[in-house]
Amino acid sequence: MAGIGFELQKILKEGGLAGFFKVALAGIIIVAGPWILSIIGIFLIGRFAGFVLAEGRSLFMGVIIYSYAFSLFIFGGTHYVFTRMVADIIYLEERREAGAALVLFAVLITALSLPVSLIAAARLNAGALPALIRPGLFRLGAVLFFTVINLTWLLMIFISLSKRYLAIFIIFLAGISASVAGVVGLGSQLGLGGAMIGFAGGQCLTTVLLFVLSLLECPPGRFGSATRRLAAYFPKYRYLFLTGLFYYWGIWIDKIVFWFACGTPVPGTFIRLFDAYDIPVYLANLTMIPGLVYFIVVAETNFYVRLKNFLLALSHGRLGIILEQKARLRTEMRTSLGEQSLFQGVLTVFLLLAAPALCAALFANSVDSGILRLTLIAVFFHLLFLTTLTMLFYLEMYARAFLASVIFFAVNLAGSLITVRLAGGLFGLSYLLGGISASLAAMVFLHQDLKRIERLIYARYSSD
Repeated sequence: MAGIGFELQKILKEGGLAGFFKVALAGIIIVAGPWILSIIGIFLIGRFAGFVLAEGRSLFMGVIIYSYAFSLFIFGGTHYVFTRMVADIIYLEERREAGAALVLFAVLITALSLPVSLIAAARLNAGALPALIRPGLFRLGAVLFFTVINLTWLLMIFISLSKRYLAIFIIFLAGISASVAGVVGLGSQLGLGGAMIGFAGGQCLTTVLLFVLSLLECPPGRFGSATRRLAAYFPKYRYLFLTGLFYYWGIWIDKIVFWFACGTPVPGTFIRLFDAYDIPVYLANLTMIPGLVYFIVVAETNFYVRLKNFLLALSHGRLGIILEQKARLRTEMRTSLGEQSLFQGVLTVFLLLAAPALCAALFANSVDSGILRLTLIAVFFHLLFLTTLTMLFYLEMYARAFLASVIFFAVNLAGSLITVRLAGGLFGLSYLLGGISASLAAMVFLHQDLKRIERLIYARYSSD
């Protein structure tokens, strides 16, 4: 992502209000374009196509939410290994092998997604659902949607190689527009089953177009080398894989606990939803977007530059130069974390003060402003954790990153279970404590590793 940051910084240095808005728009497209468009699309379906979902709105929304959640819960670790593998291939300027790696991972993820989604779809009890749902058609749409979502995560990682930000945005806009149209059109004719097929079909359009754009950028070469590399990367980067798993488990575990302990069941299914927590936490997570844009454009890019200068000095510089670059790297780490925390903190404080007004305006006070405030603070620490985790990745301290992610998951899990035992009332506190604990742990690890970074790097490569 630092490469994207360089491109955006070039635009920013041109000056002017137009350059600022261009960088802001590009950053939002890269960081959260699909995220925002998906939320807008789901909102439009609920607001203007509610008549289509009248026979099973909770089932429709439940399948979409569970598909997003468990696609990351199950395959999140794979995304991290894929990112590392593609980054290495691109660094070696082997773009055809990068294309082959994308196809290979896509086949692997599809092969794993299909049985998971088929088993889950089979557990939807058709006899307990309204007759108009057309259970077989609905199941087919659910299987298709889950599989496509898993492919979309891969493509979102890969497509960051491209600088065609407007084209990417248009593809996602076309996909969500097709989903909304599909829900209205097919849903009107075929009921909830048609609506599910229509929504999944729009996401399929996104996936196909992203695949075409990706393969135009990196036409696939021979698969033999990519297959051998894939077989080597999972054992070599096992801590990176586990970090991805526990990071996403940490994000979703409190929601899953609350779903099954406090949530409202969807008749005839294993799906349960808990709007009292789901809505505020999804809204709060949107507030991370400005901080993520700042991180890509400023913090991550500057940290990368200092790290690169240090590594160059380490390879052929004198001791004095090495120590000087090391000091600059440590200073940049503290500056980046401090400035980003200030940037996100100002936004968080503003939203904390505005929380009651937001709940009244957006949800007619059906959402508890206290829960929203807790989750807003939790998102602040979540972003801080994500920032420090990324810096640990740059230093290749994957075991440390794994331990921090385990802390994130374990604290959130334990806290959510305690919340349930206490009969609720503090929903979001476990997420907050998990973020605080994980960010503190990651910062301690980062500080310790930077103090002895030259020895760690020498030891690493001498053992290789």
